[in-house]
Amino acid sequence: RAAIDIEKAAAVAAQTPMGSGYIKNTGADLPDQQVQGILNSWKTARSAKATAYLTSTLEFNPISFSPKDMMYNDAKAMLSLELSRACNIPANMVDAEMIRTNTYQNVLDQRKEFAAYTLMPFINAIQARFSMDDLTPRGQEIRFAVDETFLRVDATARLATIQTMLELGLIDINQAKEMEGLTPDGSGEVDNETDI
Repeated sequence: RAAIDIEKAAAVAAQTPMGSGYIKNTGADLPDQQVQGILNSWKTARSAKATAYLTSTLEFNPISFSPKDMMYNDAKAMLSLELSRACNIPANMVDAEMIRTNTYQNVLDQRKEFAAYTLMPFINAIQARFSMDDLTPRGQEIRFAVDETFLRVDATARLATIQTMLELGLIDINQAKEMEGLTPDGSGEVDNETDI
């Protein structure tokens, strides 16, 4: 709600051709309808030109604050940060950080953190529901291929890991191909896990 209020205030400041202010009447009081008419004509005239004319009984007193004085930018940045905290999303992923610290080396680490702390509760709930017998044949499970897509490491690191596993005899060549999404040499086995 505070973020919406800040957006409205910034929009009003942007739509106002001049600084806000008030018109003081030093003469007799005017009826509400006439006051509203003066304010409407003042707003319309200010949209067309910067100069204005007032009678001797009316005086315009400006109340002007720049967006910087009103701290709209700082308030927006602070509220973006608060919203990212409330949703448990890293600030840099919603562009709420003022200082960028991302480098190529730590992007994958940040993705892992985002997946672990933000996405996994939702992913686990969806996987569990879709794997129930009323949606999926008995014995099959639905799994998001997060590690193979969003959290996929670079090819050099993957191939080094596969090579080490092959050398240790932990996997065979067909399993190594499957890990890279390649077609095995026709083992005939059907995987009971479906990636989405």
